[in-house]
Amino acid sequence: MKRLLIASFVLVSGYSLAHEPYVAPIAYKTEQTQVTVVSGYAEEALNSEYALKNAKFEITAPDQKKTTIEAASTLSSATVFDLKLPEAGTYNIQTKASYPLKYVQDQKEWKLFFDMAADKAPAKSERDYVIPADLKGKKFTPVEITREWTLLTYVTKDKSSPVQVNSAPIQVQFSIHPNELKANQAVKVKISKANQTLANASVVIRAKGATDEQAKSLKTDANGNAELVFPASGEYLVEVSEIVDGKQKPENQFYSIISLFVN
Repeated sequence: MKRLLIASFVLVSGYSLAHEPYVAPIAYKTEQTQVTVVSGYAEEALNSEYALKNAKFEITAPDQKKTTIEAASTLSSATVFDLKLPEAGTYNIQTKASYPLKYVQDQKEWKLFFDMAADKAPAKSERDYVIPADLKGKKFTPVEITREWTLLTYVTKDKSSPVQVNSAPIQVQFSIHPNELKANQAVKVKISKANQTLANASVVIRAKGATDEQAKSLKTDANGNAELVFPASGEYLVEVSEIVDGKQKPENQFYSIISLFVN
């Protein structure tokens, strides 16, 4: 992935930083009594390559009762569990993943820092992170932060029921039920952080199998609103986050990643 361009041996918790996590059912709308849910880390959207280890999934049933499922997958490529669907309506599925990052200031700009040998990294002009060789002779103390993802999806049995605004740090509210989206139909989203409007948030849309280079990116307006249009039927990931300002000292970063099916 160009935005990080990290050598494949740089791993965090067993996966490359080029991979991002998600959770998605194999059917978003069903009449069955249970459905399989898959989660993992993927470089190609929704194509899991590494399991989401030690994951706990919060399930909100149509009657708003909450339960927790601990999925200890025996697969290395994905985490899989069965979601029981005892009643009609929409079930919310939510989990979290995180990893630590380090930043250093280089030429008055804060950049990701990786402890990597110079002969293992591309030329500095080809990457947006720094390594010790870039800072040779300079005194520096890395700032450590956490990048946290909230992963969300929805399963509807028989008929859709209202979806509550989730408890994620970055909150996404759809003008249309997320399981009733249609191709080429505009849908408005409102983005908030801690229940406050989030202006100029980053919204990234990737169709199943797409990489970062194939993503569509846009920003919310001053009121935290954006309009999304999905060009074709199929599965998508919608990723929402604050835009990182390289001039400001890094703080913990929060993302919400929602898997959807567009009819």
